[in-house]
Amino acid sequence: MWKPVLAACLLLALLGCGRGDTPEQNLKNAVSHYNQKDYAEAIKFFEKAIAQEAKSAETYNKLGLAYRFRYEQTKDAKLLANEIDAFQKALKLDPKFSEAMINLGFAYDHQGDKAKAVHWFKKALALNPNPPEKAKIEKLMAEGASAHQKAGKKQPGR
Repeated sequence: MWKPVLAACLLLALLGCGRGDTPEQNLKNAVSHYNQKDYAEAIKFFEKAIAQEAKSAETYNKLGLAYRFRYEQTKDAKLLANEIDAFQKALKLDPKFSEAMINLGFAYDHQGDKAKAVHWFKKALALNPNPPEKAKIEKLMAEGASAHQKAGKKQPGR
């Protein structure tokens, strides 16, 4: 008698006991919290969905943005590394995902790594020459080139 009961309990556990604890539901919850600017909860649900094998470039890209906006709320530096990691994972899944490249460029620029920012902006613009952020990207690229030129002039022997 206990074997069928145990089997039923295991089946219910695997199915989430009707809680809607599926990758799809967790993604839906993540997006809902993200849209409400509740980035801490959005991060939890994105990470839960990813742990449930809902790995996609878009999911990692949104997770990276949630980390960025959560950083803006808390100034917790750990979130900056998580942001970059999420965008890199998005690009591993889809190496031609220009939106993640742009976001990675903004992340590196925010951290002061102008050279890496310019690298990712150039790659993104090669794939998508007219993103909505084009003017901002071009401005940051010009600033990055200017910073690179100034650094080159400061080196001895030049």
